[in-house]
Amino acid sequence: MTARYATRPRKAGSLASLARPAPAAAVAGQPGRPQPLRVLLVSDQSAVAEALLALRDSLQLELLLHPEPGSALQRFVQERADCVLLDDAMGDDALLSLLEGLRSSLHSEWLPIMLLVDDAAHWRRLALRAPGMVDYVLAKPLEPLALHERFVATRRLVSLRRVARSALDRVSEGVIVIDEQGRIRSFNAAAERLFGWSAGEIIGSKINALMPDPHQSLHDSYLNHYLDGRAPRIIGVGRVEMARRRDGGLFPIHLTVADISDETGIRFVGVVRDLSPEYERRDLEAMAFRDSLTGLPNRSFAEQELQHQLERAAVLGGSFALLFVDLDEFKQVNDSLGHAAGDALLREAGQRLKRAVSADDLVARLGGDEFLVLLQGVDSRESAAAIAARIAEQLGRPALLQGQALSLSASIGWSVYRHDGIDAASLMHKADLVMYQRKRQR
Repeated sequence: MTARYATRPRKAGSLASLARPAPAAAVAGQPGRPQPLRVLLVSDQSAVAEALLALRDSLQLELLLHPEPGSALQRFVQERADCVLLDDAMGDDALLSLLEGLRSSLHSEWLPIMLLVDDAAHWRRLALRAPGMVDYVLAKPLEPLALHERFVATRRLVSLRRVARSALDRVSEGVIVIDEQGRIRSFNAAAERLFGWSAGEIIGSKINALMPDPHQSLHDSYLNHYLDGRAPRIIGVGRVEMARRRDGGLFPIHLTVADISDETGIRFVGVVRDLSPEYERRDLEAMAFRDSLTGLPNRSFAEQELQHQLERAAVLGGSFALLFVDLDEFKQVNDSLGHAAGDALLREAGQRLKRAVSADDLVARLGGDEFLVLLQGVDSRESAAAIAARIAEQLGRPALLQGQALSLSASIGWSVYRHDGIDAASLMHKADLVMYQRKRQR
């Protein structure tokens, strides 16, 4: 097709003279007034601009008049228009290039695009070359009523889009939409904060830019696997993954992906929640309740767990035993071999205690060379004494430290719930007495 231009010559500066400022209330967006609809008109015909200007005040339009199609994309990016009117008088090649730029290069699939045409036959030929790229066609010469109805409908769509965008930007989770090629089509404010990219910078890029390996390299194959009709890996399933920020830093996320495709195209939406605060809180809690030397629960955790055991036993029944374990002559190890050897011996003792009891039992370090063990299901002093003997045997096996074989020994006291008390103070006092009796005997 050859380029077609307006038959009426255009005077230099004629469009610029028509583009007088919009009403102050429309531009400022005063409370109670509708936000102006920013309309980019790409046309060199004064008659078209005049028809729009006649409706500007009644429809609260902010008109951006641009006669040159070659620089219209740049103007759109600068002004962020809400909708675009294209005049077919610019010529088919320029028109198709502009449509392709808006829809594909700028990924403005949400953008209402209206086309002004001289005749229906011309539009039918254009539609074959630009399928689905134009939302509405208006015939020239423009009828005021048709223009009015079209802009009322467009304003409604744009307003709904603004509301949806505003809502998305106020949620705490990142919301990202991608297409069938893995290109990012939407990126809300929370996603901007999480990843360090602005929507303008990242939209159009591949989603795997936000992933570390191996997912960064394999995401295209994941997507093709799903589109080929095979079983999805993560569609509809929440999972924990690592994500990559703009600066290269990694952070944990909870990711849920849904397929939101319809007849207009294939789309996937991912909802991203940053797990860093939760992980940091867990780390702080672990530090607060864990012994830094042995990695075992500390005294604070053991006291809380003992109280929980008492409350459960009082309500649900059941039994348990408490053991105090005190390493014998540990000070001599520190004095003769140094504190590094003493620390290694404490770590070894902690591991041996864990191996001597079941996975349901609690082993904690109270401090120094003292440990506490809570035994589940033990209901007699005889059973507690038997387990104490097994622990003493486990601890008594030689340990190799600094090239020397050292034998550990421990004094162990015990108490049993209900037999020796029904509260923490009684049980701990009884176990402590038994432990000191056995230490004196040794």
